[in-house]
Amino acid sequence: MHAPSLRTMPPALSPTTTVIVEDNPALLELLKGMLEGIDGITVVGTAAGETEAISLIRSLRPQLAIVDLELRTGTGLKVLSAIQGMSGGLGTTRAVVFSNHAHPVVRARCLALGAAAFFDKSFQMDEMLEFVQGLSGSPAA
Repeated sequence: MHAPSLRTMPPALSPTTTVIVEDNPALLELLKGMLEGIDGITVVGTAAGETEAISLIRSLRPQLAIVDLELRTGTGLKVLSAIQGMSGGLGTTRAVVFSNHAHPVVRARCLALGAAAFFDKSFQMDEMLEFVQGLSGSPAA
């Protein structure tokens, strides 16, 4: 008799932990729902202001932070600066900016502060979601 062969499943990729920094409640809920619909993305926290966002990112060390520039209190630029200043190595947070302030000077400043990408809220929602999906390692739909 032959012993049954055991099939092993490939190890599951751990989800990309994500924090959303957005002060518009309606957009926050929309983004959260869309991101949670992407395989491999887990939203672990949200923040509406600069201090709250920096504290959340420092404590959770998410792999990804989606950051608006205009917040209820403070600015997304200071959030980006804080992320850039956090110690590197394992647990480094990658930042993506999602903002209406897409002037080339603002975009350049965000990229200089370490943002991996910059997307204009007015017309680049799909591109931002595709970028995040690429980070998650899940296949495109």
